[in-house]
Amino acid sequence: MRRMSITRVGIIGSGIMGSGIAEVASANGYEVVLRSRSLESAEGMKAGLAKSLDRQVEKGRRSAEEAAEILGRVSTATELSALADCDLVIESVVEDLDVKLALFAEL
Repeated sequence: MRRMSITRVGIIGSGIMGSGIAEVASANGYEVVLRSRSLESAEGMKAGLAKSLDRQVEKGRRSAEEAAEILGRVSTATELSALADCDLVIESVVEDLDVKLALFAEL
Protein backbone atom coordinates (compact mmCIF):
# COMPACT_ATOMS: atom_id res chain seq x y z
CA MET A 1 0.00 0.00 0.00
CA ARG A 2 1.28 3.44 -0.92
CA ARG A 3 1.14 6.03 1.83
CA MET A 4 0.37 9.67 1.23
CA SER A 5 2.83 12.25 2.46
CA ILE A 6 1.09 15.05 4.33
CA THR A 7 2.83 18.40 4.69
CA ARG A 8 -0.01 20.92 4.40
CA VAL A 9 -3.29 20.71 6.34
CA GLY A 10 -6.39 22.75 5.60
CA ILE A 11 -8.95 23.44 8.29
CA ILE A 12 -12.41 24.75 7.49
CA GLY A 13 -13.76 26.55 10.54
CA SER A 14 -12.09 28.83 13.05
CA GLY A 15 -13.94 27.94 16.24
CA ILE A 16 -12.57 26.18 19.31
CA MET A 17 -12.14 22.83 17.57
CA GLY A 18 -10.57 24.35 14.44
CA SER A 19 -8.14 26.38 16.50
CA GLY A 20 -7.14 23.35 18.56
CA ILE A 21 -6.55 21.29 15.43
CA ALA A 22 -4.52 24.16 13.93
CA GLU A 23 -2.33 24.38 17.04
CA VAL A 24 -1.66 20.65 17.22
CA ALA A 25 -0.99 20.34 13.48
CA SER A 26 1.35 23.34 13.32
CA ALA A 27 3.14 22.25 16.51
CA ASN A 28 3.84 18.94 14.80
CA GLY A 29 5.47 20.61 11.81
CA TYR A 30 2.57 20.82 9.36
CA GLU A 31 1.78 23.95 7.40
CA VAL A 32 -1.79 24.94 8.22
CA VAL A 33 -4.27 26.91 6.14
CA LEU A 34 -7.23 28.00 8.22
CA ARG A 35 -10.28 28.91 6.16
CA SER A 36 -13.10 30.87 7.73
CA ARG A 37 -16.08 32.67 6.23
CA SER A 38 -14.59 35.97 7.38
CA LEU A 39 -10.98 37.04 7.52
CA GLU A 40 -11.75 38.71 10.85
CA SER A 41 -12.70 35.41 12.52
CA ALA A 42 -9.73 33.58 10.97
CA GLU A 43 -7.34 36.29 12.16
CA GLY A 44 -9.02 36.20 15.58
CA MET A 45 -8.29 32.48 15.79
CA LYS A 46 -4.68 33.11 14.87
CA ALA A 47 -4.46 35.81 17.56
CA GLY A 48 -5.88 33.28 20.06
CA LEU A 49 -3.25 30.78 18.98
CA ALA A 50 -0.56 33.41 19.56
CA LYS A 51 -1.90 33.97 23.10
CA SER A 52 -1.91 30.24 23.79
CA LEU A 53 1.68 29.95 22.59
CA ASP A 54 2.72 32.98 24.66
CA ARG A 55 1.29 31.31 27.79
CA GLN A 56 3.24 28.14 26.97
CA VAL A 57 6.43 30.20 26.65
CA GLU A 58 5.72 31.95 29.97
CA LYS A 59 5.28 28.56 31.67
CA GLY A 60 8.50 27.23 30.16
CA ARG A 61 6.78 24.61 28.00
CA ARG A 62 8.08 26.07 24.73
CA SER A 63 10.82 28.43 23.70
CA ALA A 64 9.93 31.75 22.11
CA GLU A 65 11.59 30.58 18.89
CA GLU A 66 9.51 27.39 18.80
CA ALA A 67 6.30 29.38 19.41
CA ALA A 68 7.18 31.76 16.57
CA GLU A 69 7.84 28.84 14.23
CA ILE A 70 4.50 27.24 15.12
CA LEU A 71 2.60 30.48 14.54
CA GLY A 72 4.52 31.06 11.32
CA ARG A 73 3.21 27.80 9.88
CA VAL A 74 -0.42 29.00 10.16
CA SER A 75 -1.99 31.11 7.43
CA THR A 76 -5.58 32.28 7.05
CA ALA A 77 -7.96 32.49 4.13
CA THR A 78 -11.60 33.12 3.28
CA GLU A 79 -11.72 31.29 -0.06
CA LEU A 80 -11.99 27.51 -0.33
CA SER A 81 -9.59 27.69 -3.26
CA ALA A 82 -6.81 28.44 -0.74
CA LEU A 83 -7.12 24.80 0.34
CA ALA A 84 -6.54 23.40 -3.17
CA ASP A 85 -2.93 22.41 -2.54
CA CYS A 86 -3.53 20.97 0.95
CA ASP A 87 -2.82 17.27 1.38
CA LEU A 88 -5.55 16.91 4.01
CA VAL A 89 -8.60 19.08 4.70
CA ILE A 90 -10.53 18.86 7.95
CA GLU A 91 -14.08 20.19 8.29
CA SER A 92 -14.64 21.89 11.62
CA VAL A 93 -17.56 24.25 11.10
CA VAL A 94 -20.35 24.91 13.59
CA GLU A 95 -22.64 21.97 14.34
CA ASP A 96 -25.50 23.33 12.25
CA LEU A 97 -26.87 21.15 9.46
CA ASP A 98 -27.67 24.10 7.18
CA VAL A 99 -24.11 25.44 7.51
CA LYS A 100 -22.62 22.01 6.82
CA LEU A 101 -24.91 21.41 3.83
CA ALA A 102 -24.00 24.80 2.37
CA LEU A 103 -20.31 24.08 2.84
CA PHE A 104 -20.50 20.67 1.17
CA ALA A 105 -22.55 22.12 -1.69
CA GLU A 106 -19.80 24.72 -2.19
CA LEU A 107 -17.11 22.06 -2.02
